[in-house]
Amino acid sequence: MSSLKLSVGILGIFLVALLTRFEPSLGLYIGRRHVNIVNKLENHETLTIRCWQNSDDMGTRNLKYNDEFKSAFTDLFSFQHMNIECDMEFEDGGTRRKGHFLLYDSSFDVRTRECYKWCNWAVGTYGLYAYDEIDNKWDYELPWSSDLRFQPKAAQSST
Repeated sequence: MSSLKLSVGILGIFLVALLTRFEPSLGLYIGRRHVNIVNKLENHETLTIRCWQNSDDMGTRNLKYNDEFKSAFTDLFSFQHMNIECDMEFEDGGTRRKGHFLLYDSSFDVRTRECYKWCNWAVGTYGLYAYDEIDNKWDYELPWSSDLRFQPKAAQSST
């Protein structure tokens, strides 16, 4: 009888732990994730964006002001690695601005505050802003200069 109670207790703890992973307010989330990128360039220029999901090319898009690029996938615990990265560029007063950005990675935090169901990004003239689901606000996250973490080591040493 005591082994049955122990088994039920362990099963109960496992179920509670599993269910809390679905609740973003507890810092964990498993389910359908959405990565959205909106063009909020102050000069209303077109944003050219090309993204990859786990190295699969998602195509190139030209986003006019307020247009969005949307992607969704199901995040299943840590059984799979998922990342989304994008090259972006736009014209800024005669100068072409370009950047390569890692917008989601299931193996480490890309943003200051983790995203859960909605990983919303706004692209502005000075860089990328991440939407904080918990505090319901936009935070400046990434400048336009490319992050050297995502360049080959040889390119890092030559810059």
